[in-house]
Amino acid sequence: MEIIKAIMLREIEQINRTEQRDNKPRFSLGFMKKHPGLWALMFICYLLTTALIFTTDFLGWPAFWGATLFVLIMSILMLMDINPRYRFEDIDTLDLRVCYNGEWYYVRTLSSAAIDEILNHQAVPDAIKQGVQRLLTTKGEVDFYDMFHLTWGARAPVSGLAK
Repeated sequence: MEIIKAIMLREIEQINRTEQRDNKPRFSLGFMKKHPGLWALMFICYLLTTALIFTTDFLGWPAFWGATLFVLIMSILMLMDINPRYRFEDIDTLDLRVCYNGEWYYVRTLSSAAIDEILNHQAVPDAIKQGVQRLLTTKGEVDFYDMFHLTWGARAPVSGLAK
């Protein structure tokens, strides 16, 4: 089953490279585009806070600069976007990464080239090839979890392969 793991690792690496999934923060206006109302509400609340600061006797410039700094930091953080790397080890593993990455292996499909390579490789057992054919017939696609489950089921995959 090392050939299947190698194909899956190559596919995952291709997805990571294509989608720039490298765990690095990047500046993105995606949050503002997706949630313009939330963004506007944050600044309306900032203006109301500023009005409250200068209409009370015991608050003043330190509170204003503190509120301004807080809004600036939160704005910068909301404009940061991080694409987490997909990893083979995450398939069928439930831990905290699932909260951030989601169960990507259920929705990401293997490419047709990878499926063809699996179906045409002589080292792949016929039972797995038949399972892939059955999935293609019923679902029309084979996702990473399907391939993982077909190949290893409840067993751990081969770990001797380099990453």
